[in-house]
Amino acid sequence: MIRLLADAVFDAELAFAAVLAVVGVAGLLLAGGARIRRGAAAVFALVWLGSVLSMTLRPGSELGVRLNLVPLAFDGTGSTVDAVLNVFVFLPFGLLLAAAGVRFAPAFASGLALSLFIEVTQYVTDLGRTADVNDVITNSAGAALGWGLGFLVVRTAGWASPRIRSARMLRATP
Repeated sequence: MIRLLADAVFDAELAFAAVLAVVGVAGLLLAGGARIRRGAAAVFALVWLGSVLSMTLRPGSELGVRLNLVPLAFDGTGSTVDAVLNVFVFLPFGLLLAAAGVRFAPAFASGLALSLFIEVTQYVTDLGRTADVNDVITNSAGAALGWGLGFLVVRTAGWASPRIRSARMLRATP
C-alpha cells in the first residue's frame, strides 16, 4: 500500500514537471526574436532544472533496489509509465537547447551528462532512490527528441541565428 502511494506521488510529480516545462516552452515559442528567445530559454531552463533536481534528488521511499544496471528492462506498468514520463520530462530540455541555437551533439551530451549526474548522485548519496540505467536512456532520448522537435519549430518559424541567416543570404546571392 505504501509502495503504491509512493509511486503515485512520484508519478504525479513527474507529470507536474512535464506540464511545467511544456508551459514554459509554450511561452518560449510565443516569444519574439533571437535575443528574447535566448534569454527566455535560459530562464525556462533554470526553472526546468530546479524542478527536475528537486524531484530527483529528494529522499525516496527506500523501497526497491539501489542500483539497476539492466537496460530496457521494465518490470510492469509502473516502470513503463516512469520511462514514458522521463522522456516527457527531458523533452523540454532539448526544446530549450534547440531554441537557444545549441547544436545536436552538445545538446544530446548535455542531456546525457545531466541524467548521469542525477543517477550517480542518487546512488552515492543513498537517499533511498534507485539509480537506474533506464532513466539515463529515457532521459537522454527525451532530450534528443525535444531537440529534434525544437529544431523543426525553429526552422519552420524562421528563427535561425544571424550567422545561419547570413550564410543563407550568401548562398542566395548570384
